[in-house]
Amino acid sequence: RYATMIESVDNAVGDLLGRLDAHGIADNTIVVFVSDNGGLSAHARGGMKNTHNAPLRSGKGSAYEGGTRVPWIIRWPGVATPGDRIDTPVVTNDLSPTLLHAAGAGASFPKEHHVDGRDLQPALAGHPLPDRTIGWHQPHQWGAPGPGIEPFTAIRHGRWKLICFHDGPRFELYDMATDLSETHNLLDTHPEVAQTMLDRLHTWIRQTGADLSVDRTTGAPIIIPRALPITHTSTTIAPPS
Repeated sequence: RYATMIESVDNAVGDLLGRLDAHGIADNTIVVFVSDNGGLSAHARGGMKNTHNAPLRSGKGSAYEGGTRVPWIIRWPGVATPGDRIDTPVVTNDLSPTLLHAAGAGASFPKEHHVDGRDLQPALAGHPLPDRTIGWHQPHQWGAPGPGIEPFTAIRHGRWKLICFHDGPRFELYDMATDLSETHNLLDTHPEVAQTMLDRLHTWIRQTGADLSVDRTTGAPIIIPRALPITHTSTTIAPPS
Protein backbone atom coordinates (compact mmCIF):
# COMPACT_ATOMS: atom_id res chain seq x y z
CA ARG A 1 0.00 0.00 0.00
CA TYR A 2 2.82 2.38 0.82
CA ALA A 3 4.59 1.58 -2.44
CA THR A 4 1.46 2.27 -4.46
CA MET A 5 1.09 5.65 -2.75
CA ILE A 6 4.64 6.57 -3.80
CA GLU A 7 3.96 5.33 -7.33
CA SER A 8 0.85 7.51 -7.47
CA VAL A 9 2.85 10.58 -6.50
CA ASP A 10 5.52 9.76 -9.11
CA ASN A 11 2.86 9.38 -11.80
CA ALA A 12 1.11 12.61 -10.77
CA VAL A 13 4.36 14.60 -10.88
CA GLY A 14 5.12 13.15 -14.31
CA ASP A 15 1.64 14.06 -15.56
CA LEU A 16 2.06 17.62 -14.25
CA LEU A 17 5.45 18.11 -15.90
CA GLY A 18 4.12 16.62 -19.11
CA ARG A 19 1.19 19.04 -19.09
CA LEU A 20 3.57 22.00 -18.68
CA ASP A 21 5.46 20.77 -21.73
CA ALA A 22 2.25 20.29 -23.70
CA HIS A 23 1.19 23.87 -23.01
CA GLY A 24 4.64 25.21 -23.87
CA ILE A 25 5.12 26.89 -20.49
CA ALA A 26 7.72 24.61 -18.88
CA ASP A 27 10.51 27.15 -19.45
CA ASN A 28 8.50 29.84 -17.69
CA THR A 29 7.35 27.79 -14.70
CA ILE A 30 9.00 27.08 -11.34
CA VAL A 31 8.30 23.59 -10.03
CA VAL A 32 8.91 22.77 -6.34
CA PHE A 33 8.76 19.21 -5.00
CA VAL A 34 8.98 19.07 -1.20
CA SER A 35 7.58 17.07 1.70
CA ASP A 36 6.07 18.46 4.90
CA ASN A 37 7.52 15.80 7.25
CA GLY A 38 10.18 13.16 7.43
CA GLY A 39 9.30 9.62 6.39
CA LEU A 40 7.08 7.49 8.56
CA SER A 41 9.31 5.10 10.50
CA ALA A 42 9.13 5.91 14.19
CA HIS A 43 6.04 3.82 14.80
CA ALA A 44 4.06 1.15 13.01
CA ARG A 45 0.74 1.35 11.24
CA GLY A 46 -1.15 -1.84 10.62
CA GLY A 47 1.46 -3.79 12.54
CA MET A 48 4.28 -3.13 10.06
CA LYS A 49 7.01 -0.54 9.61
CA ASN A 50 6.45 1.09 6.25
CA THR A 51 9.71 2.95 5.71
CA HIS A 52 13.05 3.76 7.22
CA ASN A 53 15.15 6.88 6.86
CA ALA A 54 18.70 5.58 7.33
CA PRO A 55 21.16 7.12 7.83
CA LEU A 56 18.79 9.64 9.44
CA ARG A 57 17.54 8.89 12.94
CA SER A 58 13.84 8.23 13.68
CA GLY A 59 11.04 9.60 11.52
CA LYS A 60 7.89 11.69 11.21
CA GLY A 61 7.11 13.75 14.32
CA SER A 62 10.64 13.44 15.72
CA ALA A 63 13.13 16.14 16.65
CA TYR A 64 15.82 14.08 14.92
CA GLU A 65 16.72 14.44 11.26
CA GLY A 66 14.46 11.59 10.21
CA GLY A 67 11.54 13.75 11.30
CA THR A 68 12.63 17.15 9.96
CA ARG A 69 14.85 16.55 6.91
CA VAL A 70 12.75 16.14 3.76
CA PRO A 71 13.14 15.83 -0.01
CA TRP A 72 13.36 19.21 -1.75
CA ILE A 73 13.77 19.58 -5.50
CA ILE A 74 13.36 22.82 -7.48
CA ARG A 75 13.21 23.13 -11.25
CA TRP A 76 13.74 26.78 -12.13
CA PRO A 77 14.73 27.31 -15.78
CA GLY A 78 17.41 29.97 -16.17
CA VAL A 79 18.28 30.01 -12.45
CA ALA A 80 18.86 26.50 -11.07
CA THR A 81 21.34 24.29 -12.91
CA PRO A 82 19.89 20.81 -13.50
CA GLY A 83 21.69 18.20 -11.41
CA ASP A 84 23.21 20.67 -8.93
CA ARG A 85 23.05 19.87 -5.23
CA ILE A 86 23.04 22.62 -2.60
CA ASP A 87 24.00 21.73 0.98
CA THR A 88 22.85 25.01 2.57
CA PRO A 89 20.17 24.25 5.22
CA VAL A 90 16.79 25.70 4.23
CA VAL A 91 13.25 25.49 5.57
CA THR A 92 9.83 25.53 3.93
CA ASN A 93 9.32 29.07 5.25
CA ASP A 94 11.80 30.09 2.53
CA LEU A 95 9.30 29.19 -0.19
CA SER A 96 7.10 32.23 0.39
CA PRO A 97 9.76 34.97 -0.10
CA THR A 98 11.45 32.95 -2.86
CA LEU A 99 8.33 32.61 -4.99
CA LEU A 100 7.08 36.12 -4.22
CA HIS A 101 10.38 37.62 -5.38
CA ALA A 102 10.34 35.40 -8.47
CA ALA A 103 6.87 36.76 -9.29
CA GLY A 104 8.05 40.34 -8.81
CA ALA A 105 5.96 40.88 -5.68
CA GLY A 106 8.72 40.81 -3.06
CA ALA A 107 9.32 44.57 -3.15
CA SER A 108 5.65 45.32 -2.53
CA PHE A 109 5.88 44.53 1.21
CA PRO A 110 6.20 47.52 3.53
CA LYS A 111 9.57 47.66 5.27
CA GLU A 112 8.04 46.98 8.68
CA HIS A 113 6.37 43.79 7.46
CA HIS A 114 8.26 40.72 8.68
CA VAL A 115 8.44 37.75 6.33
CA ASP A 116 9.64 34.41 7.65
CA GLY A 117 12.32 32.77 5.53
CA ARG A 118 14.58 34.21 2.87
CA ASP A 119 14.81 34.35 -0.90
CA LEU A 120 16.71 31.27 -2.12
CA GLN A 121 17.29 32.47 -5.69
CA PRO A 122 20.95 33.45 -4.98
CA ALA A 123 21.67 29.96 -3.58
CA LEU A 124 19.97 28.29 -6.54
CA ALA A 125 22.10 30.42 -8.85
CA GLY A 126 25.26 29.15 -7.16
CA HIS A 127 26.00 31.92 -4.66
CA PRO A 128 26.68 30.93 -1.02
CA LEU A 129 24.31 32.18 1.64
CA PRO A 130 25.47 33.21 5.13
CA ASP A 131 24.73 30.97 8.11
CA ARG A 132 21.56 31.68 10.03
CA THR A 133 19.55 30.08 12.81
CA ILE A 134 16.62 27.96 11.67
CA GLY A 135 14.32 26.15 14.04
CA TRP A 136 11.64 23.53 14.56
CA HIS A 137 9.10 23.78 17.36
CA GLN A 138 6.61 21.17 18.56
CA PRO A 139 5.15 21.98 22.00
CA HIS A 140 2.88 18.94 22.04
CA GLN A 141 2.95 15.17 21.85
CA TRP A 142 2.67 13.94 18.25
CA GLY A 143 1.25 10.49 17.63
CA ALA A 144 2.69 7.38 19.18
CA PRO A 145 5.92 7.56 21.23
CA GLY A 146 9.26 6.97 19.55
CA PRO A 147 12.83 8.31 19.44
CA GLY A 148 12.63 12.09 19.68
CA ILE A 149 8.83 12.13 19.39
CA GLU A 150 7.93 14.39 22.29
CA PRO A 151 7.54 18.13 22.85
CA PHE A 152 10.72 19.90 21.71
CA THR A 153 12.37 22.98 20.31
CA ALA A 154 15.40 22.48 18.06
CA ILE A 155 17.65 24.87 16.16
CA ARG A 156 20.32 24.52 13.50
CA HIS A 157 23.11 27.03 12.92
CA GLY A 158 25.88 26.06 10.53
CA ARG A 159 27.09 22.58 11.37
CA TRP A 160 25.55 22.53 14.86
CA LYS A 161 22.13 21.37 16.00
CA LEU A 162 20.76 21.78 19.53
CA ILE A 163 17.62 19.98 20.68
CA CYS A 164 15.74 21.06 23.79
CA PHE A 165 13.26 18.40 24.89
CA HIS A 166 10.68 20.18 27.02
CA ASP A 167 10.42 17.38 29.56
CA GLY A 168 13.20 18.29 31.97
CA PRO A 169 14.18 20.28 29.99
CA ARG A 170 16.89 18.04 28.47
CA PHE A 171 19.44 19.02 25.85
CA GLU A 172 21.32 17.24 23.07
CA LEU A 173 24.01 18.73 20.81
CA TYR A 174 25.06 17.26 17.46
CA ASP A 175 27.64 18.10 14.81
CA MET A 176 25.70 17.61 11.58
CA ALA A 177 28.87 17.82 9.48
CA THR A 178 30.26 14.60 10.97
CA ASP A 179 27.26 12.91 12.60
CA LEU A 180 24.23 13.00 10.32
CA SER A 181 22.74 10.04 12.22
CA GLU A 182 22.85 11.99 15.51
CA THR A 183 24.57 9.21 17.42
CA HIS A 184 26.94 11.32 19.59
CA ASN A 185 25.55 13.88 22.03
CA LEU A 186 28.41 16.41 22.36
CA LEU A 187 27.24 18.46 25.36
CA ASP A 188 30.17 17.19 27.45
CA THR A 189 32.92 17.81 24.92
CA HIS A 190 31.67 21.12 23.46
CA PRO A 191 30.11 23.08 26.36
CA GLU A 192 30.99 26.47 24.83
CA VAL A 193 29.26 25.58 21.58
CA ALA A 194 26.27 24.26 23.51
CA GLN A 195 25.93 27.51 25.46
CA THR A 196 26.18 29.60 22.30
CA MET A 197 23.49 27.47 20.69
CA LEU A 198 21.31 27.79 23.81
CA ASP A 199 21.62 31.59 23.55
CA ARG A 200 20.55 31.36 19.91
CA LEU A 201 17.63 29.13 20.86
CA HIS A 202 16.36 31.74 23.32
CA THR A 203 16.71 34.44 20.67
CA TRP A 204 14.83 32.31 18.13
CA ILE A 205 11.99 31.65 20.59
CA ARG A 206 11.73 35.36 21.38
CA GLN A 207 11.83 36.47 17.75
CA THR A 208 9.24 33.93 16.60
CA GLY A 209 6.96 34.22 19.61
CA ALA A 210 6.93 30.43 19.98
CA ASP A 211 4.64 29.16 22.74
CA LEU A 212 6.29 26.62 25.02
CA SER A 213 4.77 23.50 26.49
CA VAL A 214 2.71 23.89 29.65
CA ASP A 215 3.56 22.15 32.91
CA ARG A 216 0.43 20.23 33.88
CA THR A 217 1.17 20.52 37.60
CA THR A 218 1.47 24.33 37.58
CA GLY A 219 -0.44 25.34 34.45
CA ALA A 220 2.47 27.60 33.52
CA PRO A 221 4.80 27.41 30.50
CA ILE A 222 7.97 25.43 31.07
CA ILE A 223 11.14 27.36 31.81
CA ILE A 224 14.15 26.79 29.57
CA PRO A 225 17.31 27.67 31.53
CA ARG A 226 19.55 30.46 30.30
CA ALA A 227 22.68 28.50 31.15
CA LEU A 228 23.41 24.82 30.78
CA PRO A 229 24.44 22.76 33.84
CA ILE A 230 28.17 22.30 34.37
CA THR A 231 27.91 18.55 33.88
CA HIS A 232 25.89 16.63 31.33
CA THR A 233 25.29 13.04 30.40
CA SER A 234 26.67 12.37 26.95
CA THR A 235 25.14 9.51 25.02
CA THR A 236 26.13 7.38 22.07
CA ILE A 237 23.63 5.23 20.25
CA ALA A 238 24.01 2.75 17.44
CA PRO A 239 23.59 4.39 14.00
CA PRO A 240 20.39 3.67 12.06
CA SER A 241 20.50 0.71 9.71
